Amino acid sequence: MAGYQGEGAAVGGSVLLGCEAEDLARMRLSVSPLRNLVDALHDGPRPDGGVTRDRWWSSVRRRIPQRALPLVQLINAHPRYIPLPLVPLVPDSGDDLGAELDVLEAIGADQLSTEIDLYTTAAGLAVPPRGLLNLRDGGRAAARDLAAAMRALFNACMADDWNTLRGALRRDIAWRTEQASCLGLAAAAGALHAGISWKSAEGALAIPMNRLAADARVSLGGHGLVLMPSVFGLDQILPILPTGRQPTLIYPARRVTPLARGDGDGLAALIGRGRAKALRAVRTGCTTGELASRLGVSAPTASEHATSLRNAALIVSVRQGQRVRHTLTELGDNLIMANSTMSMGN
Repeated sequence: MAGYQGEGAAVGGSVLLGCEAEDLARMRLSVSPLRNLVDALHDGPRPDGGVTRDRWWSSVRRRIPQRALPLVQLINAHPRYIPLPLVPLVPDSGDDLGAELDVLEAIGADQLSTEIDLYTTAAGLAVPPRGLLNLRDGGRAAARDLAAAMRALFNACMADDWNTLRGALRRDIAWRTEQASCLGLAAAAGALHAGISWKSAEGALAIPMNRLAADARVSLGGHGLVLMPSVFGLDQILPILPTGRQPTLIYPARRVTPLARGDGDGLAALIGRGRAKALRAVRTGCTTGELASRLGVSAPTASEHATSLRNAALIVSVRQGQRVRHTLTELGDNLIMANSTMSMGN
């Protein structure tokens, strides 16, 4: 089965993703550069009405390489569906663009043909776009060209902003991790979007699908589920469940609504200049040692700042082996946005 879309609270049946004990143990969160690139280039409905994406798009549209224009058109062949061969093939790449491109380049001709046929059927395209036909019939050479075009697009349109975007994605993951520590990861996954819910009695995530007349249960087969946030994600939940792929659930990352700006540094007035500087230093995520280096203070002083910010619910700290990594909470992010002149694309 291949799932490409979930349209909020649509009338009809739902796909029930059955989560057995092994699936729950293997459920995890992941960041993908290619997924975010494809979503950013896709002109579909978004939770904020498209304001964030439109702002980004207006600053990069003139940078698109001529050779990549057909790929952008292909991504937008349908307002909600995205051709599966264009989305990441390595959910556990560790946000490594090169690893994703290597696997994309090595995709087999049979897999290309199968996934393109699944897409055209699901999207109801009587006449597939020429680019898809060329990709389907071009074999490995076409896959190499696709990977090269993806790299060119990323370098031209997203590379300059990737650190900012990756920081937002990691903060979303930190927020979900914090939720999961209280609710359990499956229940936290059920809160990703208004169109999805966790059915504890059935042990399944329910995703409305308006093409289904009744509920259809799909077993994850012990493979687990990768939850993948997208900064420019569409206002829907996208389950990707075809044979041979890691089951993946794409969801729109949490939006940050800037508070009203005032004169001066209101953040420093609220929590103190030292704490304000520390909070801003945590913005892209860091360990205690990295925080100390960014602030030019000792490790104990950085740890003291982190403890105060954590007690104020402005950051969340997660142990990773011998180190503790700090990321912003929603409140911390909002406070920085209210007192910052930085904006996406600068």
